Amino acid sequence: MESLRQKLNKIPKKGWVAIAISLAVVVICTVLTVVFMRQKPNQAALVAEIPTETVTQSTSESTPEETTTVPESTSETTTKAPKKPVGTTAPVEREEPALPAKIEKPKPPVMPKKLLNVPFIDQRQKYPTGCESVAAVMAMQYYGMSITPEQFIDKYLDKGVTPYRDANGDLFGDDPRKVFLGNPYSKKGWGCWAPVIVNGVNKCIDQKKFAVRAVYGKSIDELCKTYIDNDIPVLIWATQNMASAENGKTWYITGTAETFTWIRPMHCLLLVGYDNGGYYFNDSLQAKNFRYEKAEVSAAYNALHCQAVVIAPKPPEETATEERTTDAAPESSTGGEQTEISEEQTTDTTLTVPSTVPQNVPST
Repeated sequence: MESLRQKLNKIPKKGWVAIAISLAVVVICTVLTVVFMRQKPNQAALVAEIPTETVTQSTSESTPEETTTVPESTSETTTKAPKKPVGTTAPVEREEPALPAKIEKPKPPVMPKKLLNVPFIDQRQKYPTGCESVAAVMAMQYYGMSITPEQFIDKYLDKGVTPYRDANGDLFGDDPRKVFLGNPYSKKGWGCWAPVIVNGVNKCIDQKKFAVRAVYGKSIDELCKTYIDNDIPVLIWATQNMASAENGKTWYITGTAETFTWIRPMHCLLLVGYDNGGYYFNDSLQAKNFRYEKAEVSAAYNALHCQAVVIAPKPPEETATEERTTDAAPESSTGGEQTEISEEQTTDTTLTVPSTVPQNVPST
């Protein structure tokens, strides 16, 4: 121990300074090493956490994409129409669909040469099988007459029964050329032909100012030239959506040995205009000014035997003649009955076009 002290005493002051600096360097290095080793695990932990967050985000983003595919595939499924009942129960249901789907057609690239502004009525909600009555009311409203489809159907339309089977299974029914088969307010109604509408309109118009006629055998182009060009809309019988016509059920007209074959899917529309390649209709199952190609209209119209109905104002000279005749006629014991239009007049193929266009056309 004594020798160690002697040795230490022999160390000069500069030596002690060097030793102190060395010890200080060692301590500093040790401290820095400890601090560095403690921070390294924390950085490793942070690096390990980053992939976990990325996985979580990608999972949450992919989940909605997978769930949204289910409703899209579900929306593409279609509902099948229910099967019609089978059997010989009376009455027999109408064979064609009463309410075809609306057609989304692009606007035609051509402008109509002639297009009348006629009020439009949609038959779908209230009158599913009342296309004939609705077309007639649209034409009458065009001339400013105050009438609704309900008033025409309830007061002026002659109605009968739809075809039914007797005990032997034979099919009987009324004549659709004389009455409307069934109820226009019902989807089970059938329809009627031109003479029934002529008869109904004759009951409600002012026959001193207006005339109604059934027109047979004229082409659509002839109807356009004769009536549309003179601002007179025309009721025509064709098919729903101008579909191909086919024969439906055949039955015996009640009380006769005559048979009648239904043509389906029958429809009545109001012709209101035309262009080079098509005709425009107020189609109560589609829309106002709805356009069909000329060829398909002609085919459907011909299949329904080229029948149409025209309601038009009487020419002023004809109205004046009737007034003079009425004034000069002696009074009868019954108070003067109004002269009825005969069946021959009702089915004329022409109707006198008034020299002046009516000015009381309502706007829609």
